Amino acid sequence: MIQPFEYYEKSNLVEKTTSNVSLAKSLIEKSEIRLKRILKEKITETEASIVFEDIYESVREASQDLMQLAKYKPLSHEAVIAFLKKGKSLSEEKINILNNYRILRNKSVYQAEKISLDKCNGAIKFAKLILPEIKRKFEEISKK
Repeated sequence: MIQPFEYYEKSNLVEKTTSNVSLAKSLIEKSEIRLKRILKEKITETEASIVFEDIYESVREASQDLMQLAKYKPLSHEAVIAFLKKGKSLSEEKINILNNYRILRNKSVYQAEKISLDKCNGAIKFAKLILPEIKRKFEEISKK
C-alpha cells in the first residue's frame, strides 16, 4: 500500500535536493527513448517480462522528472507514486494502475514471476498514454 508522501519524507525515502531542469529533461527524454525502443520490437511471450520491466522503468523515469523539478530525489519506487498522488499529477485510476505495475515489476525482478504478453501489451498502451501526460506536466512546471 502506498503511504502519503509525507511518510516517505519522514522515513528518509526521499531526499531534498536542488531543482535541476536539465536533469529532469534528461529523465523524460530517456524515458521516451526507452519506450520508442520497445515499440520497435516484436514482443513474444518469452520476452514479455523483460519488456514489461522496461516499460515500468520508462514511466517511473518520466515521473521522477517531476520530482526533480520539485527538488526531490526518490529513494524508493513507492515514493515516486506517492509524489504523483500528492501532486495529483495523474488520476487516482492511473496511479492505481502504475502502483499495480510496480508490484508486478517487483515480482518479475525479485521472484522471477512471469508477466504475460497481454499484461505487457496493456502496459505499453498505458505508457503511450501516460508519458505524454507527464511530459505536458513537466513542460508546464518547467516554464514557471
